[in-house]
Amino acid sequence: MLNETVPMKIYRKSSIRPLMMGFFLLFALSGCAVAVGALGTLGSGVAGGAEYFTSTPVSKTVSYDYDRVKKALLVTLCKMVIDVEKVKKIENGEKIFATADDLEVVIKLKKITSKLTRIEIKAGEGMVKRDEATATEIVQRTTKAAAKLIT
Repeated sequence: MLNETVPMKIYRKSSIRPLMMGFFLLFALSGCAVAVGALGTLGSGVAGGAEYFTSTPVSKTVSYDYDRVKKALLVTLCKMVIDVEKVKKIENGEKIFATADDLEVVIKLKKITSKLTRIEIKAGEGMVKRDEATATEIVQRTTKAAAKLIT
């Protein structure tokens, strides 16, 4: 009785295909393109389409005072030809809105302590498509510029 094997039913990926096709046709005929796109990523097993909606901002805490980081950030944006549109005060810092061609950049600078500042950047085209590479480049260049600034 102990060595007895019990056959298990194996579900194959192909058994899900008819169900997925049914959902696809239902949404395609109703004109719901967003749901069709979501089903496409679900069916392929890749969640890349949902990445844009759930992506978090690129952020880094640096060991420099707030004013130094802000100066370094403004120098970096100028060198990258990213124009500052407006600056809004937030708790312990500022939220900076900038643009470059079709790219929208939102930067949060927050003073954590007298020697620590947090940089948080979201870059992309509109609210949906994110550009993590550009946000990362801005953070890296700002950190390097802060290190080189003369106090």
